[in-house]
Amino acid sequence: MTDRSSSMPESEPGSTGAADRSGEPAPGLGEQFGRTRKALFGLIGSHIALARAEFAEIADELKRVAALAGAALFLLFLTAILIFVGVLLFAGEAILGSMGWGVLLGSEMLIAVAVILALMILELGAGRTGAAFAVALGVGLVIGGLLTIDWAAVSRDNSGLPAQPWTAIISGAVLLGVVGALLGASFGREIGSASAVAGVLIGGLLGWLASAGPGIRVAGAIGLAFLLLIWPVTAAVMLFRQGIDTQKLRERFVPDQTIETTKETIEWVRAQMPLGRKS
Repeated sequence: MTDRSSSMPESEPGSTGAADRSGEPAPGLGEQFGRTRKALFGLIGSHIALARAEFAEIADELKRVAALAGAALFLLFLTAILIFVGVLLFAGEAILGSMGWGVLLGSEMLIAVAVILALMILELGAGRTGAAFAVALGVGLVIGGLLTIDWAAVSRDNSGLPAQPWTAIISGAVLLGVVGALLGASFGREIGSASAVAGVLIGGLLGWLASAGPGIRVAGAIGLAFLLLIWPVTAAVMLFRQGIDTQKLRERFVPDQTIETTKETIEWVRAQMPLGRKS
């Protein structure tokens, strides 16, 4: 029989296997763990860098979208203002005969509404708001009627001389003086006297203007102007005459229940502590 051991190549002295043929020793467990950890951290770092790059691109895109949206909203806001102002100017020209009336009455209307909204913060109710508007409407109608009357025809005589304005001046002073006295009397004697004097002066001036025959458009515009002027003034007088409930106003903006509950909780905690009652 053939000797098999003689057919196998003999290993060189010091050789232990395939790993030894490369000339490098096999890595140990710690080295393999370090390589694996390094590869893992490298992979995580790559993902973080990728995420940062994508989020930076998204942030830039959001900035671009926000800028474009802001510009679009600003243009829409300007368009709304332009339409509103255009409507006021058109109404002033078409109805009252002058765009100046549209500017004046539009500005006055915005101021009046702003004052009413501010007074509502101080608990101006809907009832007093409506009552103030009714008073202002009545005064506006009286003034508009005073300016609408043809005082030249009323004061005309048969002497052939020009009509005198005294009839309109005296009538306006008396009419608005009575209106001012009646309105002011409901707010007190001092206010009644002051409003009566103001009514006489304003009525005389309007009577002089009415004697020139300004026409129904101007009469309506002036009446509307006085309506928008008197409405917030009357509402403010009603509110401050009745008085502002500061306690109720404070309760709307101060968390009293939370404060009291917190104080009770603090006192309870102090009572539970061993040294809580020593002071």
